[in-house]
Amino acid sequence: MITAAIKSRINFPKISLVSDLEKIAKNIVIPDIIKGIDKKVAIMGGPLPKNAPATVKRKGHARPLIDTGTLRKSFKYKRTSSYSVIISISSDRKKIGAYLQSGIKARSGLKKYLFFGISKDASRKAMLYMQKRIGEIIKRG
Repeated sequence: MITAAIKSRINFPKISLVSDLEKIAKNIVIPDIIKGIDKKVAIMGGPLPKNAPATVKRKGHARPLIDTGTLRKSFKYKRTSSYSVIISISSDRKKIGAYLQSGIKARSGLKKYLFFGISKDASRKAMLYMQKRIGEIIKRG
């Protein structure tokens, strides 16, 4: 015969990881995005798409995403609640986006590229960081 006891009070540790999410944004994701811009690598790997001839003419060079440096300095993060952090581009986004995509049309409006986002490497680093943090919290009990 098996006897089971039911414990009505389980004390789970209170976990707030929003400060860790801010650290991940600041120290892993944003630097990874900037590194991709600097190395001209798309988030899915491989090179960034080449600029269209009209873009090269307008910018005066063929370097994708790099002109004034405004874009690479515009990434920021913000705590939006006690459970979430968002990464965005500063208010210069409209100016930057219009400049990058001016005159480039697709069926749904402006042409879209997968320039920004979390790379597989940054995702792996973020997950390892969180696994370590959660392990530390559990050990403290």
